[in-house]
Amino acid sequence: MAPASVLLPDARCGQHPDVTAVALCARCGGFLCGACTEVLEEAAYCEPCGERRWRDTRPSRAVQAMLAANVLGLLFLSAPVTQLSWTTQPGRMSGVAATLLQLGASLAAGVGGTALATWKLRHPAEPGVFLRGGGLTLGLRIVAALNLLGVALWAALAGFLLFV
Repeated sequence: MAPASVLLPDARCGQHPDVTAVALCARCGGFLCGACTEVLEEAAYCEPCGERRWRDTRPSRAVQAMLAANVLGLLFLSAPVTQLSWTTQPGRMSGVAATLLQLGASLAAGVGGTALATWKLRHPAEPGVFLRGGGLTLGLRIVAALNLLGVALWAALAGFLLFV
């Protein structure tokens, strides 16, 4: 990218009119001096555009929450192994009911995570931004798929044990 002073020798910074511009903002096209220039991924931005670019590339709170739910769901997949009490005790949920509840939570987290990650990957925040949230959205999709795979394996094992 050629400096703004080479393209337009009389160009002045939009914030500091007494200073010669050295760059153009990649988003809004405003003239920038050295003090006003923020370089992100080899492109110059003014402060408001740089903040917007940073905000648009961070993962959303929904992706972060769904990722946490899916990690918890992966822990719930070990419920049938760690559940010690398979009998009904007064005032407590039976082992089978608690296990089914935990596997149901894993299933819900897996389905929700897959749906959210797929939507985020197909609808970027800006046309130039492919992955909003970077690899975290892709990570959510992988962890959600592992959750669904784990629930499917437990369902297959339960079906096998019921019919054999």
